[in-house]
Amino acid sequence: MQFIDNIKIKAGRLVLKKEVKKNTNRNPVVCNLNNAYSVALLMNISDESDLRKITKFEKFLKAEFGIKKVFILGYSDNKKEDPDFLRSSISFDYLQRKDLSWNGVPSGTVYDNFVAERFDILIDMTNYFNVPLRFVLLRSQAKFKTGIFSEESTPYFDMMIAFDKDDFEEYANQLVHYLTIINAK
Repeated sequence: MQFIDNIKIKAGRLVLKKEVKKNTNRNPVVCNLNNAYSVALLMNISDESDLRKITKFEKFLKAEFGIKKVFILGYSDNKKEDPDFLRSSISFDYLQRKDLSWNGVPSGTVYDNFVAERFDILIDMTNYFNVPLRFVLLRSQAKFKTGIFSEESTPYFDMMIAFDKDDFEEYANQLVHYLTIINAK
């Protein structure tokens, strides 16, 4: 089964590569967290611990910066349909395998609504190249997009943060630091 999954991922990456070449007319608008009205958070959510981390960060952004609209879009690659920990939360939306084409391209109402929204800042909290979330990043109408640095991620982000640890809280702190000093008025 791993072999087939690898083929699907490679096919998804090829489609992404073609779309990146077509997506050259983007004009980012730099936004500071202190001036943001809406922020979107992307994250791969594999268990309840991931869910707790991202909702804690959401609450922090609302409380600390007064951001009115913080929206979370998660991706769950669980083979089980609607894991209990996702089903019990109404504070965010998520994509699952059933929302993807065979090569990882997302579709459906959740996806369409998210990419149509013009968030001030879109933050990718995922620390690896996730094909479905890269489609979301690429097609999102967000004004400013940020995430973890990698050569492969350059076409997707307006600002990248070099971070090589697997420490969600430290990465969130780095994001907040840079997103409060960038374009400060």
